[in-house]
Amino acid sequence: MWKLFFNSNVKPMRKLYFESGISRHAKRGFGAVAVCVGLLLGLGAQTTFAAGVKDRTSERGSRTEAVVDADQQQDGVLKGIVIGSSDNKPLAGVAIYVKEAPEVGVATDANGQYELKLPKGAKTVVFDMLGYDVKEIPVDDPYLFTLVTMIQQSTKIDEVVVVGFGTQKKESLVGAVQAVKPSDLVVTSSNLTTSFAGNIAGVIATQGSGEPGYDSAAFYIRGISTFGSNTGALIVLDGVEITAQMLGNIPPESIESFSVLKDATATALYGSRGANGVIIITTKEGRNSEKLAVNVTIDNTFSMPTRVQDVADAVTYMELFNEAKYNEARATGTQYVPFYSDEKIEGTRQHLNPYIFPDNDWYDMLFKDFAVNQRFNLSLRGGGERVDYFLNASVYNENGILKKPKETPLDITMNNQKYLFQSNVSAMMTNTTKVSLKINTQLQYNNTPYESTSDLFYWVMRANPARFPAVLPAEDGDTFVRYGNNNSWDTGSTELNPYARMSSGYKKRYYSYITAAFNIDQNLDMVTKGLSAKALVSFYNYSYAATNRYMTPYYFRVDDDYTVNADGTYNFTTSSIGTEGNTYLTSSVSHDGYHEWSLQGSVNYARTFGKHDVGVDFVYHMKEKVNNATGSSEEQLLPFREQGLAGRVTYNYDRRYYVEANFGYNGSENFAAGKRFGFFPSVALGWNISNEKFFAPLKKTVSNLKLRGSYGEVGNDALAIRFPYLTTVNMGSRGYYFGQNFTYHGSGYIDTYGNVDATWEIADKMNVGIDLELFESLSISADYFREHRYNIFMQRNSLSATAGMGATVPYANLGEVNNEGVDISLNYNKVINEDLMVQVRGTFTYAHNEVRAMDEPEYPEQNRHLSKVGHPMQAHQVLVAEGLFTSQEQIDNSPEQKFGTYYVGDIKYKDVNDDGVVDANDYVWDDTPYIPEIMYGFGSTIKYKAWDFQFMFQGTGNYQIRMYDHHPFCTSANSGFGIVQYIADNHWSWDNNRADAEYPRLTSIASDNNTQASTYYLRKANYLRLKSLEIGYSIRNFRIYVAGSNLFTISPFDYWDPEKGNGNGLSYPLQRTVKIGLQYHF
Repeated sequence: MWKLFFNSNVKPMRKLYFESGISRHAKRGFGAVAVCVGLLLGLGAQTTFAAGVKDRTSERGSRTEAVVDADQQQDGVLKGIVIGSSDNKPLAGVAIYVKEAPEVGVATDANGQYELKLPKGAKTVVFDMLGYDVKEIPVDDPYLFTLVTMIQQSTKIDEVVVVGFGTQKKESLVGAVQAVKPSDLVVTSSNLTTSFAGNIAGVIATQGSGEPGYDSAAFYIRGISTFGSNTGALIVLDGVEITAQMLGNIPPESIESFSVLKDATATALYGSRGANGVIIITTKEGRNSEKLAVNVTIDNTFSMPTRVQDVADAVTYMELFNEAKYNEARATGTQYVPFYSDEKIEGTRQHLNPYIFPDNDWYDMLFKDFAVNQRFNLSLRGGGERVDYFLNASVYNENGILKKPKETPLDITMNNQKYLFQSNVSAMMTNTTKVSLKINTQLQYNNTPYESTSDLFYWVMRANPARFPAVLPAEDGDTFVRYGNNNSWDTGSTELNPYARMSSGYKKRYYSYITAAFNIDQNLDMVTKGLSAKALVSFYNYSYAATNRYMTPYYFRVDDDYTVNADGTYNFTTSSIGTEGNTYLTSSVSHDGYHEWSLQGSVNYARTFGKHDVGVDFVYHMKEKVNNATGSSEEQLLPFREQGLAGRVTYNYDRRYYVEANFGYNGSENFAAGKRFGFFPSVALGWNISNEKFFAPLKKTVSNLKLRGSYGEVGNDALAIRFPYLTTVNMGSRGYYFGQNFTYHGSGYIDTYGNVDATWEIADKMNVGIDLELFESLSISADYFREHRYNIFMQRNSLSATAGMGATVPYANLGEVNNEGVDISLNYNKVINEDLMVQVRGTFTYAHNEVRAMDEPEYPEQNRHLSKVGHPMQAHQVLVAEGLFTSQEQIDNSPEQKFGTYYVGDIKYKDVNDDGVVDANDYVWDDTPYIPEIMYGFGSTIKYKAWDFQFMFQGTGNYQIRMYDHHPFCTSANSGFGIVQYIADNHWSWDNNRADAEYPRLTSIASDNNTQASTYYLRKANYLRLKSLEIGYSIRNFRIYVAGSNLFTISPFDYWDPEKGNGNGLSYPLQRTVKIGLQYHF
């Protein structure tokens, strides 16, 4: 019946259709319908189907063909797989037919596979699919048919982009929206957010740790615009608001679309939730296909630190500590007495005995060179006419670079396991009603030592390498491990032994994230054409549980009365020191979590009247969140609620002139009655110049040129405290002293001074952009943005301490910040020939903020430099260093410095206010921030036959970090620190009496003068790194690939990875990874 229908009906209709003068785009649309119908009816192999496709491409013009002698052409069968150029995934529904006999043709199945029997005389086979360039392959090279890559067209009029509560044609967008290909988000890290830097225009992202399970990047859309409590973007997964941690866990294989909404127009429908930008992730859905599509990915990754700081060995440590003692004796005029004897130093240098002359390489004891990780991903996609489904499962097994000490029986290994599931099912209940259920489940199991990994890395420098061995030999009858130690130099009874601390216990943590979204889409064409309605009910649950088990190590010190035997061996005794250890485990547990539900409903209208396109959307949203944690305050246990109404109206005339108006009407429980609702409008205009008639002569060169601009307001109700309009009183035992006799009165005190005038933080956002495409291959989008954020909620800083409020000073809407910049994206796609395709991409983001107002003390004229107004929020407040003192005469002729005693070799500071002394009033703001203002990336993908190769570089600019907490030997609170090698190699000394030495005079006691925050410790930290590199080879259903990330970095800062930022770099390092993997499609 079906065969009869196609054979008898389609051909005459096709002829009539194509001879009626209908445009090429309409013909291609008809062909696409034919493809879909053919797939639905299971007629991919029917010859008449391909015949319909042939004619819709006949107007493409002549193409170069390889001529084959017809007498030499034999009957044969071609088999292979067709994949897309953007993601190497199989393409279903590709029309394949013989050019010389268009009636002979097939279509690829759900797995991209095909089988075509060639007739005699066949010379060329054509591959055609809407949205891709037509491909013709001569039949004299059968090898070319095993794997065919379809090149995605750079310009598609009907390409849509996911925006708030729907989609819009890319051509009609007038807001600032960045659509990101999921294939560009594939990285060797298990965390999706690590791919953002340099990949997404308008996003500033930095990663501070490479610890498995905690390696996410902090990211900001167009930088930071507020010093209020909420600076992060709203993240929406399938309509459900999620956290950045959940975002990081989403596997790229499950993502269908990824959009970043940046300006007021784009984010308007999300109201106050989208004040800092919105990221929308839509997961894949099923599709109507004859056969289940299965994709499997397996890979193995080797992970190692990008950069590790060298710590000085025991001999260097002791020599430099003696140098510090000498410096102090010479500065104070006292007799120099070395702390470490020559015998101790030489015995350590010659490694005479590891217990009496220890030389601990703490890093080597605690950490290994690399770790090995595994990943498995499985996705299933299919369905029928009424029901379709998509299922994805990912398993990650990640190991850290911590070693497991052989002495401990406890499981202190660093291991992070993630189990990620996505289940999407859709069903057509009626011809006009579609329902879908999307469930995302993320389970994470994390095992680490009881001590935090950040502490373990810090202790590599903090611990003394020469005062005691890590472990002492066991003695008869021992049922425990003897860990080395010594008398404390400061507080407590023992020193820090990192090896013992790491061995003392373990921590098991469990995280669970679950979202469920139930959607109903109702077509209401029966009411009026173009009308539809949607409803979404969602649920989100987060839970956390941790179990800690630990014991107290047994510490022993080597007694001083050791003896040396004639053969050079040593006799020594040990004695217990510190708190007595134990071998039993002490346990503790903790848990946390919350759950929330939300309801969204929308009415949508979209219709075209001739040259007029009209769209209207109205959205209602409400959400409730309840904390599950015990021990929370009353205000934290009360439900968190929000609601809002939003609308969008769009209009375009003849695809040339575009207007969009939006509004958000949002309610917040954080404000007093009368101030709880805010109205925030926005408007945008666009002009597609390339669709004007006068532009036609340039169309071949400038295939698209669109100008757009937007302006609007966005509100933000995320505050540092809840219910700030209420004054809260704590009825505890604390009271006050009042009266002439200073009598104590209790109990009860004010926790929060309420402010009934507390109201919305507001952002005025302006955006001007241009979209340009040249030669249908090079596309450029550039935006200039400016934001004025005012009414920022902050705690009062100008109130005097004599007001009696202490730390409970009230909050008020007093802050203002300006934020401006540009973001640019560039994409170039060029098909060189049938075997070679090149893609080049690049992004550039610049975001600069400046504080315009904030509550701060009224500084006198000479101290106006203390004000933060006029400086970036992430500026460093520092003293201005003028090098090091190189003589006593220089000290005598300089203003007095009020930071303790100082001598030759110490830091010299500038008297900024010229009052004759250097003190806290001489701090200034250095305007190069500690979060990069510039972020860029560039890369390329090259595909040649079955090979594919891609790389990407990522860099930063206008970025500066401050070194602190890296000082050797001691701080004001503790002694016994080690010393890192870069300080050992380049510091001031009497033999190196230079004002520009990398580090000042070494001291064995804390020097407050040398540890002040100052420009002396500021370092330019701009960097350029090879962010990713991948090479793959495809053969039939398989693709094998090798990939790497963070392979090398170029930066003027080389003490630690500059992306880690401020501090001492002594925490879990960022990782360089190398991965080998296999993909299989069937």
